[in-house]
Amino acid sequence: MKIAAVSDLHGNLITIKDKCDVFVIAGDWSPLYIQQYYNPMIYWIEDEFLPWMSLINADHIIFIPGNHDFVCTFLQFKSDLNTLLLKSGLSGKVHYLNDSSIKIMNKKFYGLPFTEGLNGWAFSSKYNVEYYFDEDTDVLITHQPPRIGDAGYISLYKKEFGSLDLRNKILKSNIDINICGHIHTGSHECQPVLLDNGKAAEIYNVSILDEDYRIAFKPTIIEI
Repeated sequence: MKIAAVSDLHGNLITIKDKCDVFVIAGDWSPLYIQQYYNPMIYWIEDEFLPWMSLINADHIIFIPGNHDFVCTFLQFKSDLNTLLLKSGLSGKVHYLNDSSIKIMNKKFYGLPFTEGLNGWAFSSKYNVEYYFDEDTDVLITHQPPRIGDAGYISLYKKEFGSLDLRNKILKSNIDINICGHIHTGSHECQPVLLDNGKAAEIYNVSILDEDYRIAFKPTIIEI
């Protein structure tokens, strides 16, 4: 299976050249200027986001929310999204995961939108964020990076933003891969980790922007 993955688009709908089986967007896809407004975001999803997705050469597209994706916190969002997906003909291709999962090519993908330390933002809490996902998850998609390797470390600030709680949850899991974002300039190199059961897993920060919200990275290609 070939996965192409991005995060933290913030409305930058870049050209995706790679053909893949699954294309993953690990949160923060909303444009900053309308991120807190429901109707403008729904119009943007219909007029720009979904047409962009239709051009991506992938059998499946998975996207999760991040802390900037306020539109996903509204109760009617999932229903409105399903209507738009049906209208656009993308309901069989595009999958929205919000603390939920889907199985593709015998691999279970689980999406978690939560972030830490950002009280007042979407899907975030200053304290007591808890990370639960199915025990048979193969590919864990989180917006928050774990404190594993340098996925959540910004060398410019010499500061670690990776989650210890998420790290501990991953270590006790049986995943193959964790795809994350949120920390724009966390290391984009594969971060290997040995799980408590002795299995080797990999962590990928797939953000595409730098700390000034300029496009700085290409989509990450992952083979499993």
